[in-house]
Amino acid sequence: MKNNYYFPHVATFFFLLTVIVALVSWIGSIYGLGTVQSLLSPEGIRWELRHITSNYVKTPALGIIMILLFGLGIASYSGMVNAIGRILKRGKQLTRKEKRALLFSACILFIYSLTIIMTTFAPWTILRSITGSLGNSPFQQGIYYLISFGIGLSGVVFGYTSGRLRNDRDIIRGMTFLFIRFADYFVILFFIVQFFSSLLYTNLTEWIGIDSSIMVYVFHVCCFIPFIGMLNRKK
Repeated sequence: MKNNYYFPHVATFFFLLTVIVALVSWIGSIYGLGTVQSLLSPEGIRWELRHITSNYVKTPALGIIMILLFGLGIASYSGMVNAIGRILKRGKQLTRKEKRALLFSACILFIYSLTIIMTTFAPWTILRSITGSLGNSPFQQGIYYLISFGIGLSGVVFGYTSGRLRNDRDIIRGMTFLFIRFADYFVILFFIVQFFSSLLYTNLTEWIGIDSSIMVYVFHVCCFIPFIGMLNRKK
């Protein structure tokens, strides 16, 4: 049975929410609702133009997802993800070359993980902070790069061992492989960022009585949920 209900794209949904915020803030500023600032006032428009780019590029989710896509892309392009998926499905057998490649990549990933553990969790090692703690340490600040590099490294080993990767150009193709599949995520993220930044600027959350720390938490959740959802969609 055909579904007659139309649900807008996630990016469209957040764009419409931003329009609503702009209209409500304009009405709120007219009627003097607390400290509500109009997004449609000359000052609000100037603020939007000054911050629309910086708000987007400084969003932590943008850098995190891009870094993770490098490693995940190599793992996917090399065929390692597909091989693991076939192992998890009954009746799907790997070739001898694929089994050997998967074994080598697993060994490299184990050695890499062991190295990270030894340089992080032993006292006063190089990936801890200058005070010896994990807080604000190179490990904490570079955790997503370390994860991506480990996945990418194992993907490179699998690719060269299985014959899927032959030179550095193949590695670069692998690093960009998933950006096409997840291209619309970056559009979605743009509109999510504009909605929340506009909402905080207008002080509507303060007028409603919602704590700003809660909004920051909700913002980060909204940034990552679309990406997680896209991981499970069909190619």
